[in-house]
Amino acid sequence: MKKHNERGLHPEELKDIVSTGARPISFAEKEEDYLWGFGSSFLVAHNEYIYALTAKHVVEKNGVDYHHARILIPNAKIALPFTNVFLPSFPDYENREELEDFVIYKTNSELFSEESDVDLFAWRFDTFTWPASKLEIGAQILIAGFPANDDRYDWKNNKILERLVISIGVLNESELGKGIYVLELDPSESTFGGLSGAPLFCRREGHVYFIGLAIRGSAGSGKIHFIGSEFIRSAFGFIDEGKVTY
Repeated sequence: MKKHNERGLHPEELKDIVSTGARPISFAEKEEDYLWGFGSSFLVAHNEYIYALTAKHVVEKNGVDYHHARILIPNAKIALPFTNVFLPSFPDYENREELEDFVIYKTNSELFSEESDVDLFAWRFDTFTWPASKLEIGAQILIAGFPANDDRYDWKNNKILERLVISIGVLNESELGKGIYVLELDPSESTFGGLSGAPLFCRREGHVYFIGLAIRGSAGSGKIHFIGSEFIRSAFGFIDEGKVTY
């Protein structure tokens, strides 16, 4: 496979990715409880609302209620509040299990702003999303997520020590079927755990675009499989039409 020449991120590109959308996600039954579990998430603005995306198995593997998810915003007094949870459905696809491995939380951004005195930033999904299917194999792409390192918890203060990792690789095909793609990185001894739910991006026409959401990976192989943004856009279409599953 021909790989595109890798170039580093420009400061403005780095700022866009770091400051707009990518957040760790964890769980707690009550606000005062200790946080546990770990994954990545992505905040996106669609129409007049802000939503949070993550991989469905990040929630299900921890055996918790969807409403126990906690996304913390720096300097905010409260966790990001949710009003609804949407589970996408693509019954016409043989690989629906993989394609349906994401969840969309609708946030209460007004309540958050009132209670936290912190601005909530989110990725402009409707403007800066690129179809993964329109990229050529070997195109340079990148992921921004929060690996589940052993020292990620500050137990004394009940906090998660955030370490956002941005890794650049190339696009390849996935054996998981239609709508699923692969980010190829160098094999690594570092963990890929915690990267499920992380956003992936490409760079086109002088801008950074969202192209999909990570659902599984292996550090030994250096491969991260992700759902293409086309299916996430379809899920938002179902929400807009009122065809939702909660």
